[in-house]
Amino acid sequence: MRIVTNKELSGYKILPFDIFTETNSKILSAGEVLTPGKLIMLKNYLKIYTEEVFLDDDNNKKSSSKGGSRKLVNFSYESLDPNDFETVINKDATIKMDVQIKIKYFYRKTLDLFIQGYYEEGLLKLNSLVNIIKSDLFKQVNRSNKGSQIRFLGEYELCHPLNVALISGLIAKKLDFPNMSIDFVILAGLLHDIGKLKINLQDRSSVLTVNEEEVSNHTVLGYELIRRELKLPEEVAKVALEHHENNDGSGYPQGLSSDYISELSQIVNVANYYDNLAFNRTPNHVTSNREALRIMLEVGTKRFSAKMLYTFVHMFNYDDPKDFNDMVI
Repeated sequence: MRIVTNKELSGYKILPFDIFTETNSKILSAGEVLTPGKLIMLKNYLKIYTEEVFLDDDNNKKSSSKGGSRKLVNFSYESLDPNDFETVINKDATIKMDVQIKIKYFYRKTLDLFIQGYYEEGLLKLNSLVNIIKSDLFKQVNRSNKGSQIRFLGEYELCHPLNVALISGLIAKKLDFPNMSIDFVILAGLLHDIGKLKINLQDRSSVLTVNEEEVSNHTVLGYELIRRELKLPEEVAKVALEHHENNDGSGYPQGLSSDYISELSQIVNVANYYDNLAFNRTPNHVTSNREALRIMLEVGTKRFSAKMLYTFVHMFNYDDPKDFNDMVI
């Protein structure tokens, strides 16, 4: 085992060894291409190692006192068995059924890490999920021209962040954003409601499911968590803070308008509102993708950046009237 420095890693194009954190979580595997985005991600860690760190008895006792954290952390996307997780499936989606299950299972376990305060490990899992969305889901959803066919259906706390992340990434890709910005907006989509975890909710099952109006301070709490605990770039943190800001200045928490709202926040605002419409978490009752798009066009540039709104609307066939409830198994 030895400590690796970012200076050393910057000299590699292909990673020659596995990299681990102090808590035995593998960050990157030997053979991976060291992109600028990965190098930036590695700067979030005080120490990284070329081999697994063998925890001493004191550390193992700490793990046990936190409710068996080693067992909680020791999972990967590849190791998950879809048969171990029961969930709702979008039977008409272009995303394969087993992939829908595994991604929701993986995200559920990642949320548990954040809920129990294991932010470093949770962030590692989210970075893995960003790569899965870009490498796997993008290819699958590109076969569809209907918004309803790219959505995860079922549990809001799992599906909403996944849908927002996926849709936001697709908008950024359509606009030819740089790869790093696409990574950032996908990660920001996964984290945009993370401030709700900081709110003292009596019912654990309601985490991430409460209405925004009931927890309007989740934007500020999310920003602070992302910057102080996760130490992620300002571009990502701003999305948690600004995703309820409106183009006309009527949003919260700062009442920003137009170009004062960051571009990534403008993208996530569109994706967030669309998915909340589809989940019937707004005053406007909708049953299909066509109805959701119609309402978004009616709301128009009062709420959304014209660039982001029309890019999103033109990505999908407007004539998509199938009832969301008919797509569930």
